[in-house]
Amino acid sequence: MIKVNKDPFSNGTEHEMFEYQCCDKCIKSSRMRENGTYTNADDNNLPNKCAVQRDIMLRMISDLLINERTVQICHDFIMKGTLCPYMQTERKKYTKRDKNQLNLDL
Repeated sequence: MIKVNKDPFSNGTEHEMFEYQCCDKCIKSSRMRENGTYTNADDNNLPNKCAVQRDIMLRMISDLLINERTVQICHDFIMKGTLCPYMQTERKKYTKRDKNQLNLDL
């Protein structure tokens, strides 16, 4: 991944719109608890399931380099209205199989 020194949003309103349209509807996103920690967080209290959200949070609190892909996703949302391509709104469905059941290919 190419790392860049760019902000994903030019102001807080753009960030709020992105979170409302993409992050709040995604099952991978992290939300802040009342005690200041995040759900789905790593040891540094940064989101660990969504790389886009982690890059946005990281850039908000520091001037570290972030992925160019994150900047492009945020730019496409603001300029074109394109939703995050990594957004997941439904959980993966698994089917339970009996261990004794044979799979027959016809």
